[in-house]
Amino acid sequence: MNLKIGTTIKKLRTKNKVTQDQLATFLGCTPQAISRWESETSYPDIELLPSIAEFFSVSTDDLLGLNRSERETRLAEIYDFIDRAGETGTDGEDVIREARGFAAEFPSDEKIQSHLACTLCRTYMWDGKAPEHLKELEEAEKIYLALIERTDNPEFRNATLESLAALYVVGFHDKLRAERAIRRLPSMKYCREGVRASLFSYQMGDDPLPAQDYIHRLTETLCAQLTEYVAYVMPNDPEVWDEKIAYFEKVLDLYDLIYGKDLNFHHGSVAYVHRVIATYLVAQGKVEETLDRLELMCDHVMAADEAMPGDPFTSRFTDLLVYPEPSEDFDDLRCANHAFYFLAKMKQDRYDPIREHPRFRALCKRLQDAAKEF
Repeated sequence: MNLKIGTTIKKLRTKNKVTQDQLATFLGCTPQAISRWESETSYPDIELLPSIAEFFSVSTDDLLGLNRSERETRLAEIYDFIDRAGETGTDGEDVIREARGFAAEFPSDEKIQSHLACTLCRTYMWDGKAPEHLKELEEAEKIYLALIERTDNPEFRNATLESLAALYVVGFHDKLRAERAIRRLPSMKYCREGVRASLFSYQMGDDPLPAQDYIHRLTETLCAQLTEYVAYVMPNDPEVWDEKIAYFEKVLDLYDLIYGKDLNFHHGSVAYVHRVIATYLVAQGKVEETLDRLELMCDHVMAADEAMPGDPFTSRFTDLLVYPEPSEDFDDLRCANHAFYFLAKMKQDRYDPIREHPRFRALCKRLQDAAKEF
C-alpha cells in the first residue's frame, strides 16, 4: 500500500490556511520536517500521527487516506502476515521493517503495535544480542507499557504483561521489574475457569462441564510446564538422561489419563514429548529406540493434522469437551500443519548418526508427504 500521508497533510494544511511553521510549533518539530513529509521523502513518527489528526480534526484513518473497506482489507492482509510470522518464527531486519510500516499505518491497532514489539524482542532479546540492541529493546518496552495502559481487553493486557516480564528477564536481566510486571497479573486462585468450576459444578446442580474444562486447562498447562522443567531446568548430565526419560513417560501417562486415546489437538503436544525423548536416546547411541520414538512422534503428528474443531474427547474426565474453534484463548495452527514444523526438526545435527538409516529416511518421507503450508 502506497501511503500518501504527506500529501494529505499538505492538503489539510492548505485547506485550513495553516503554515508549516504553525503546524511544526504545535507538534514540537521543525518546519523542515513538515516539508520532508509533504514531499514524501519521510514519514512522521508514529507517536505524532494522533496529534496531527487531532490538529486537523480528522481521524488517523483519514490522515492515512483509508476508507473503511480499504482499512478492513488492509488490516486482514497485515493480520495474515503477523499470524504467519508468529507461527513460523520468522524474524529479522526485514520483518522489523515491515512491522514498522504496519505500525505507522495503524498506530492505534493493538495487535499491530504488539507485533512490532514482539518482533523486536524475538530478534534482539536472545542469543546474547540484547546488550548490542538496548535501544530496540527499550522501544519494545515502551510499546508494551503503552498497550498495557490503554487497552480495554483484559486478556490482551495480561498477554502483554507476560511479554513485558519476559523482556525484563531475558532482555534486561532485571528480576525486580519482571516481578513488578508479573504482580499485575491476576492470581491463579481467581481465574475464571477455577471459579466457574468451583461454583457451577458443585453449587448449581450436577453439571460437570465447567469442572472438565478446568481439568483440561490445568492438565494442558501442567504437562507443558513439566516437559519444560525436565528438559531445561533439571541438570542435563548424561547420568540423569534415563531419569529424565522416565519423567517424560509420566507426562505421557498424564495425557493418557485425562484425554484417553482421543487426544485431538493434544496429539501435537504428545508428539513433541516423544521428539524430546528421542533427543536423549539418540545422544545415548540407542538407534532402534530413537527410531521407535520418532515413529511414535510421526503417528501423533499425523493424528494431530487429521483432528478438526468439533471432534470430541472421550475420556471420563473430558467427554463433554470438543476440539475448540480458534478464539482469543485458543490459537490453532493457521499457516502450516504439524508435519511442516516437525519435519524441520528432523534436519537438526543431532540426527546425523541415523540420517541414512532406512527407518529415519522413511519417517522423514512420511512427514515430507504430509507437510503443508496454507
